Amino acid sequence: MKVTALGSGDAFCSAGRGHTAWLVDDALGAYAVDFGATALLALKRLGRAPEEIGAIHFTHLHGDHIGGWPFLLVDAVCRAARRAPLVVSGPKGTARRLQSLWEACYASAAERPLPFAVDVRELEPGEQAELAGRRVRAFRAQHMTPPHVALSLRIGELAFTGDTGSLPEGLCDGAQLLCAECTYAGESTGEHLGWQTLRSRLPPVSRILLAHLGAEARASIAPPPGVQVCDDLASVEL
Repeated sequence: MKVTALGSGDAFCSAGRGHTAWLVDDALGAYAVDFGATALLALKRLGRAPEEIGAIHFTHLHGDHIGGWPFLLVDAVCRAARRAPLVVSGPKGTARRLQSLWEACYASAAERPLPFAVDVRELEPGEQAELAGRRVRAFRAQHMTPPHVALSLRIGELAFTGDTGSLPEGLCDGAQLLCAECTYAGESTGEHLGWQTLRSRLPPVSRILLAHLGAEARASIAPPPGVQVCDDLASVEL
């Protein structure tokens, strides 16, 4: 299994880094967790064909996490002539938001049916589903104001925080790898993790990748063994 940071920055692309998203290659193929506006560029920089991705799991519906969706679709339709189905998951409202984004960016293309199936599964916190051959479990992340919902995700042995001010209970239990946001160098806030807080409460996971980094966080974090501060396109093999 290989996990690659398609981007490692925050919503502001601090220090010139792309929006945080993850690419996972496993025995079943490739999937992504989040797909911000810079994700397609990252795939092309890696020399990867976007149509290799069989599933995308969105943690929440902020632009730096979903903004690459219309570019992925226009690439699939106009360049790759994709026919393979695509599985998508996300919180409540995902299907409507993604369609609205597609229509806003490519109105004429959005009037026509896609030439491949897109199966969108909306997950509630506490729910789990078998998607593209993998078990996906959704946890409530501390990031958005109701009725909007943000998720942390557990996909097999991999844990993904998405954006959150704290680690959901149970997210990391038995995980082999944690892909965590770490926006701040100091304390966590109600919406984002900070290194000072996270360092004092590191979960018992053998490897932790930090991304969604603000400029100060990237410059000042001195990670202990087992923790890696990601740059764009950094990868680990498990």
